[in-house]
Amino acid sequence: VSTQSTGSSGINAEYGKQWYQRRVRGRHLLKMKLFVFLALLACCATFQYDTCNRLFTNTRDWLCNEGNLCYYGCQKGYCWSQCNGAGAIEWDGPPGTCNTRYHLNTNIEWCWLEAGSNTCTTHSDCTAFMNQPCSGSCSVG
Repeated sequence: VSTQSTGSSGINAEYGKQWYQRRVRGRHLLKMKLFVFLALLACCATFQYDTCNRLFTNTRDWLCNEGNLCYYGCQKGYCWSQCNGAGAIEWDGPPGTCNTRYHLNTNIEWCWLEAGSNTCTTHSDCTAFMNQPCSGSCSVG
């Protein structure tokens, strides 16, 4: 007497079980991928508020003011600082900080720093003036 079933209902049940297991595994993998993506996105989102603009590649060794996330330094004998002009439109960072994402063809916006005699020869000469307000408007350069 044979105990094996050759009926189609047995085959359909086995196929249904395999299909269900693949579907559960597929959903599990999808959830894992989504979790990893969201975790990476959360990590990356926090970095934008901890240092100066990483997208600005033409830094020329400018110094980073960690207090307001603005680059600053000496250019043509005067102290300059990064500022928010057009970049302020989409900046959602803390008030008084420079946009750490915006750049225009790898250039960011700059302004002269307001100070009595802020002449300089090196970037470090401008450290005393790095928190001074702009003495004019922001310009890309």
